[in-house]
Amino acid sequence: MVNQILLVLLQIMVAVYNTYSLQNHIVGDSIWSIPPTYDFYGNWSSSYSFHIGDTLYFDFDSGLYNVIQVSRGEFDSCSGNQPLDALMYGPATFPLSRKGVFYFMCNVSNYCWLGQKVSVIVDEEEEEEEEEKSAPLASPSPSPR
Repeated sequence: MVNQILLVLLQIMVAVYNTYSLQNHIVGDSIWSIPPTYDFYGNWSSSYSFHIGDTLYFDFDSGLYNVIQVSRGEFDSCSGNQPLDALMYGPATFPLSRKGVFYFMCNVSNYCWLGQKVSVIVDEEEEEEEEEKSAPLASPSPSPR
């Protein structure tokens, strides 16, 4: 009986940890729309850390905007002819399920050319874990004489 209770408590603790360690990122910290400056979404992306299990949240009105996931080449050229994924109805979410770079754009009108595109770099580990691994080891105390 005690083992069953401990097992249930352990499962609850793992679920709570996973829930709070994952992040939902509202793309642009606001609505997904034509940005005020061309580099707006690039600046937004570079100010956050993205990890496997996080979710991107694109807040947009269906019919006015969309989100398509594209290759780097299509991202750079603002051509969405061969999207990897398409989110046509807003608001929409995109789970970050692997390490790597993800490229997104809006292919309505010329909105991509106006800066409505974003790339995110997804890492495997949380920052704290990386900091712990790279933290210098404490040097041993000198032995008393």
